[in-house]
Amino acid sequence: MSASSSDERKERIRKLLLSAIMVGMGVWFGGQWVLENLIQGPLERERAQTERLRGDIKEREEGLIRIREASKMLEIWENQSLPSDPEVARSLYQAWLVELIDDVGLTSPSVTSSEPVLRRGVYYTLSFSVRGRGTLEKLTRLLFAIYQTDLLHQIRSIALSPMQRAEQMDVSLSIEAIALVAGSESEDAETVFEEFRRRTWRASNRLAYSHLDAYQTIVRRNLFGMGGGTLDASDFTVLTSINEVNGEPEVWFTVQSTDQLIRRRIGESFQVGTLDLEVIEAFGTDVVLEVDGERWLLTLGENLMDAFALPPEF
Repeated sequence: MSASSSDERKERIRKLLLSAIMVGMGVWFGGQWVLENLIQGPLERERAQTERLRGDIKEREEGLIRIREASKMLEIWENQSLPSDPEVARSLYQAWLVELIDDVGLTSPSVTSSEPVLRRGVYYTLSFSVRGRGTLEKLTRLLFAIYQTDLLHQIRSIALSPMQRAEQMDVSLSIEAIALVAGSESEDAETVFEEFRRRTWRASNRLAYSHLDAYQTIVRRNLFGMGGGTLDASDFTVLTSINEVNGEPEVWFTVQSTDQLIRRRIGESFQVGTLDLEVIEAFGTDVVLEVDGERWLLTLGENLMDAFALPPEF
């Protein structure tokens, strides 16, 4: 075989190889394009569309839930609202406050109100200012009565000024009430009055305890230290240590006004000032004390007056 024939054959082989490589590359890249644009692309778009639809469905379902909840709340609010006529609402609520202050026994009473303000065309806000003078026990009764009454109202602020040489204080409350515009009550004045009175007699679920006696600890502890006399030793008694002695917890209290150290174990009682206490439990940095049939939770470093009154079920 001549040299020229051999060279021609090699050239043909080389061209065939190049052609095969080019075809292979074309198939590869073409396949990639087909996979990405004709298969994966549509699938990804379908997945994205499905996710968007699922998101829309979830958002609509959540919206329906919110609408149902709002409808339920609107029913409740309509049942708690002051009369829809703002002037009638202001007159009735102010008269109710005057009656309430008289019932609890505050002296030098004063109840004033400002002009109703329409909010978003949906409801009126009515602001009232209450002033009077009385003891901590009377104030507790007043606050209990306000929060127990099932009306759309709340105390916005409270200011207390203890008086010298007396167990009384000046009380100032700022109260806001709401009257829905779309009220359902009758237009008859007598019926509106009767409906309002029924609502003031109905008890709300805003309070932790439904009985006034549960709040008498506020009166007994007298956090304001009123009266101008000597302060109670309990005001200065701090839980300073919880130790383990012979495998049992021992609780230490320090009366800072006298540097007296009181050590007690579980079940042991002691008296500080006007308080009779018993150590019920000690765990970690907390101690449970029993005071006048109530259980108080006190944390290491806290003053007795910082103790938290536990609910009866604890």
